[in-house]
Amino acid sequence: MPLEPSTRQRLFRQRLCEGDSAGDMNELPPQVHLVGASGAGMTALSQILIDFGWALSGSDLNVAGNDVAPSVSAVKPGRILKIHQGHDSSHLPMTTDLVVFSPAVPIDNPELIAARQLKMPTVSYVEFLSELLNQSTGICIAGTHGKTTTSAMAASILREAGLVSSAVIGGEVIQYGRSGWGDAGSSAAKESESLLVVEACEYRRHFLSFRPQIATILNIEADHFDCFETIDQTYDAFFEFAARIRPGGTLIIRADCPLMTRLRNDCQARIETFLPVSNASGLGRNAAAQADWAVSSLREETTQTVFDVVHKGRTFGTVELTQPGRHNVENALAAIAVAHAAGVSADAACNAASRFQGVRRRFEEIATVNGVTLVDDYAHHPTAVRATLAAARKKYPGRRLVAAFQPHQVSRTQQLMGEFARSFVDADEVLLVPIFAARENTDVADSTLQKLAAGINLAGSSVEVLPSLDQLRATLEDSAKPGDVWLTLGAGNINRIAHEFARTVQRNYTGR
Repeated sequence: MPLEPSTRQRLFRQRLCEGDSAGDMNELPPQVHLVGASGAGMTALSQILIDFGWALSGSDLNVAGNDVAPSVSAVKPGRILKIHQGHDSSHLPMTTDLVVFSPAVPIDNPELIAARQLKMPTVSYVEFLSELLNQSTGICIAGTHGKTTTSAMAASILREAGLVSSAVIGGEVIQYGRSGWGDAGSSAAKESESLLVVEACEYRRHFLSFRPQIATILNIEADHFDCFETIDQTYDAFFEFAARIRPGGTLIIRADCPLMTRLRNDCQARIETFLPVSNASGLGRNAAAQADWAVSSLREETTQTVFDVVHKGRTFGTVELTQPGRHNVENALAAIAVAHAAGVSADAACNAASRFQGVRRRFEEIATVNGVTLVDDYAHHPTAVRATLAAARKKYPGRRLVAAFQPHQVSRTQQLMGEFARSFVDADEVLLVPIFAARENTDVADSTLQKLAAGINLAGSSVEVLPSLDQLRATLEDSAKPGDVWLTLGAGNINRIAHEFARTVQRNYTGR
């Protein structure tokens, strides 16, 4: 539920204060307790609040994943009281001003029960993000695929361009070593309204809590089958999201989005369209007749992808993108359009996009050891798997590609079985490990995995089912050959395998 006005005033009145020179020196900063502090979104939130100078405590079943990075803005760093292992009412400080809980935390969590008994204000992660957006010019990135990369690109462009901006990203931005940052406490923020970039996730219709000034819908596909029974329900949710853009705001959306007719008739925001790269192929600057934003002169090289950005028929600038794959060209195009709507110049936007170094777990090259290249990617939907493998085939021509895939959720695997089976065509070999069945009954997980293996084999790809991640690591150690490219794919915990293998080989090599 929304914050009470008195709580909101207490939390945000110090947000623009810097050091001890402003406000009451005897008054302590706001103190927030995070329940479920180690998730991707909560980690980013903790980092932005530290930049705002707030004091934090928290808890999680696994605190190892929490990495509250040092402040890199001009704000005097806030205080981290303690991030506790596990959940217990004793972890909740009596001086807490607000409790924020992850969507994964159940309502009977002992810290939440204690907070309610003590009448402490309690809000979900999504509700608190909405509060932060209301304090800024909100920029929301929505879509089935590409949210994290596009959010990170847009946020980095704003930051590199010198705009007062903050961000809450679902993955670590490599060039900054963090996933969240807040500039609202800097001296520049006192003369300019801060921009805040966040991912707007459709899961459980969370993005309907937001009212952005600028938003983008990258794409819409069937997903999250525990929330949306039909694709029409998914379309309706995205339409409602677009309707929540503030008056005078901007919506940036794919030109071929199925919602375009409805949006042109009913959406109050100004609409700008971008043309998918596949549709723009061969059109050159004629693509401008089909969309406001497009790419031309696309050239995919081994180390970079070079293309011109075309805006309303004119060359906007040239980008030399280091992230492989045409899907990342589309992400960059959308991010540049968002930055332009926020006031960034053409040169600044394209130059910053060219300097963007990527996000952890998004085609992240972990290492090359003994001639074996290890790449990790978060891909967990057939479209993402197909795009990642196509990018790998383009980047590593002539090399053997081995795709190790950990499906994420039984329901997604069952509902998209045919699409998954056909998504591995660019892999020379596919290794499947048990389904990461978050939030689900696992009774049919094994049989579902076997059906997927049969489908992949029928589609013409070599496939093997492994009983565990440990067996995958052993297979990697025994079977990898110089020149191989091994990709670990999935939204679960498969990413640890590439890191463990790299450490083991490097340790054995240096120990000789």
